[in-house]
Amino acid sequence: MSESDNTKITATSHFSDKGQMSIYQLPGAVPYGETALPLLAPDVAFADQARSDKSMMQEANMNRGESESFIATRGLIGQWNTAEIMLRAWVDPIKWKGSDQFRSHLGIPLVAEQFYSIHSVVNQTLFGGYRIFKIDATSGTPIGCAEAQEALLNAELKTCGFMGVSAKTEFREITFDGIFYGFGVAHYGWSTIKKDVIKKVRRNTDDTIVVGDSNVITIPRPEDDDDIEDKVIGSVEINTPILNHVPIRRCRYAPDLRRGDPRTATWFGRIIYATGYELDDMRRTKGWNIPTREQLVALMVPQMMSETPTNQLDTLGANTGSPIFQQAATPQKAFPENYSGRVQHDPLARKFELFDYWTGFRHCIVLQNEYCILNETHKFGRPPFLGFCFRTAPDSAHGYGIAFWLTDFQRICQGIVNAFMDDLNLNLMGTYTTPAGANNTGQAQWIFPGKVFKNDGEKKVEMMTRNSIGAKEPLMVIEQVKQWASSISGAGPGTLGSNPGAAGDMRTPAGVAAIQGGETVKMQDLIDVISEQVFMPFLEFCIEHNQKLKPSQIRAMLSTELGTAFQTTPLDILNGTYRIDISAGTKLAAREALNRYIGILQSFIQSPGTVENLAAQSMKIDYNGMFSALFDTYGVPYREKIVVPMNDDDRAYRQAQTQQAAMQGKAGIEQLKGEVKQKVDNNQSENRMLLETGKHTLKQQGVAAEHQNAIELQDKAQAQTPEAEGLNRAARSAFTKMDSVAFPSS
Repeated sequence: MSESDNTKITATSHFSDKGQMSIYQLPGAVPYGETALPLLAPDVAFADQARSDKSMMQEANMNRGESESFIATRGLIGQWNTAEIMLRAWVDPIKWKGSDQFRSHLGIPLVAEQFYSIHSVVNQTLFGGYRIFKIDATSGTPIGCAEAQEALLNAELKTCGFMGVSAKTEFREITFDGIFYGFGVAHYGWSTIKKDVIKKVRRNTDDTIVVGDSNVITIPRPEDDDDIEDKVIGSVEINTPILNHVPIRRCRYAPDLRRGDPRTATWFGRIIYATGYELDDMRRTKGWNIPTREQLVALMVPQMMSETPTNQLDTLGANTGSPIFQQAATPQKAFPENYSGRVQHDPLARKFELFDYWTGFRHCIVLQNEYCILNETHKFGRPPFLGFCFRTAPDSAHGYGIAFWLTDFQRICQGIVNAFMDDLNLNLMGTYTTPAGANNTGQAQWIFPGKVFKNDGEKKVEMMTRNSIGAKEPLMVIEQVKQWASSISGAGPGTLGSNPGAAGDMRTPAGVAAIQGGETVKMQDLIDVISEQVFMPFLEFCIEHNQKLKPSQIRAMLSTELGTAFQTTPLDILNGTYRIDISAGTKLAAREALNRYIGILQSFIQSPGTVENLAAQSMKIDYNGMFSALFDTYGVPYREKIVVPMNDDDRAYRQAQTQQAAMQGKAGIEQLKGEVKQKVDNNQSENRMLLETGKHTLKQQGVAAEHQNAIELQDKAQAQTPEAEGLNRAARSAFTKMDSVAFPSS
């Protein structure tokens, strides 16, 4: 058995039992009642002046109380509770009056259908693409710096969320609250921590012994590959951005906030919870006033002397003051943090409440309303919170969530379906009449399936007849309600995966285009709001604070492939200026346009003369840019692996092909010149031959013409002699006699 197997772990006492204490007994703590007193002249200060811990606690606690009162009196908590019930599609079971039978209580998840469809489309549009954002270099900044900055942001987004999760996971929570409740909020910041660098090293392989007074003899040990240990060889500073979702019931804000953007608030805060272990870790950060370990033990062991207060927004407006018994909304909902004593039997793992309070230039954190653990100024210039509304409400921080409008629609559907099922149940089970006899009652009778009514008619049991409701009528009403719901929410066929309206709406191209166009515009607007108010400001914050990164940290964050690809230095990356382009901001509209006009674009690009006409105007088609646009719009990954730069062999082969083509072209030109010259000579010879032939022909034609003229002159001369004239007269006289004999006159 090895030596480690024989080792026994024995408990040691790190803390002595000196009794327990409450929060207000900590040095510097202020009882909660005293923090409700108004601030006096010695308590206030301007932005460049310090404030006392007590005055900051007073301000934070009183503002928090005003915010909770404002939210409760506006009925927001009741709306949230109702929305959760609608999401579950819960219908309270009710019995038929006068019977032990339950009426139909089916739920129609209209809110869930619309909400989860929109939620999925929004998140897939934001983060479903291969390149969710693009960093462009401004003038004076090399393109390689923009590519490196983009790689840094992608690396930071993988771990910037709560407990090291990705930004994509945090955005799912943020968009959940924004779409469902109407207000989604996130807190952003920058974290700087130091971490030990530990490496595996071999143990000391030599033993030394001292012989005599000063003789040291080294005895080497045999090497053992498994004889290793961890050794701290240094420390490294890790800087990273933080993006944390703030649940809607933990937000506190100035009641005069008039838009769904926390950056415009005069103050904004959140409730967070921290265990004793987490408070102890905060001690390492400069400026934090954390109780000592002995004080934490006295506060928490064996029980918390100052109970964690209940979050008022978890219980106000509910049917019970205990969140444990709020089963109607969400039965599987986790215990609230003030019940951590029931789930954490390690006393130090129980949770304290912290109120994280921010103004435009001050920041403080209050421990359970009585102790200030942080009081500082900051340089954000505004509360570091981001948020958006699903649908904006006039002069209101909280907008309208999807359940705000669809709750009534879902109730209509549930009421119609359950009424139809009740009617069907009555018809299937039947109701009957029977002779009253002496046991007749004069009280009102309630109907339910199987009910038997007493009457004074014939003495027999017979079934009562009822007019049943046709199944088509409820379905038509539900179809119309779903169409209304889709018109309000913006979830059309592309989002829901089915047509929420009438069947004929999708039969014509015009109908399809109208429905898709309206859906695209509404969804595009929602994506733009989230991008402009949450995603882009956070990326801009990350780029700004990446200036704090050391060059060694930049090299460590960039992978080996990126380091070889980017021909730039970390200093160039830090000193560059950039512009952010969110792919999701234009992806939906661009994809719709490409789907509609891709055939026309293809025909135009391939048509003859396009390249020549562009060249006439000193322009050309950038096919690499065209491929990039198509890949980015459709979200096709691995473009850089499909369209890649030429290597040296490719360039040499391309150059050889070009030179060969040039030589072939030169030889072709020379050959063409010879052929042209030969054709010219042949044409000249033919022309000379034709010329001579023409001359000879003209000469021959001239001789013939002269001979013909001579004959005609000779004939004319002979016709004028007396003999010729006598012959002509004799001939005319003979013809006249022949005519008179042949045609005698009457």
